[in-house]
Amino acid sequence: MRRLSAGLLVATVWSSSTLAQEPDRHLERISIALQQPAPVVGGIVPPDTSTAPIKFGIVSFVQPTLPGEMVRVSLPIGELVSRAFEGVAAARRRRQEAAARREVEAALKAFADAAKSR
Repeated sequence: MRRLSAGLLVATVWSSSTLAQEPDRHLERISIALQQPAPVVGGIVPPDTSTAPIKFGIVSFVQPTLPGEMVRVSLPIGELVSRAFEGVAAARRRRQEAAARREVEAALKAFADAAKSR
């Protein structure tokens, strides 16, 4: 029984030391997968980057990638939303500046009226 327990102890210590020396195979597989081109999944082919999109105003016409597509349209939603929020912020800033000017003018007028009445 002592020999069996000693053998198990030696086997566990020896196998754990060899496992610690082996490189992680998961990391190797991930790095190899990142170096390879992306596979075609579900019939969707990665877009061809050699042809530039045709711009017409804010709309861009991109090459179709799926079978049966004739035209693919691209809209810069983030840019449009960003412009809208910037416009709202600018309008609010203009209103605040106009209100501040009116307040200063009213204070100056009240000061001038108070100075005249003395």
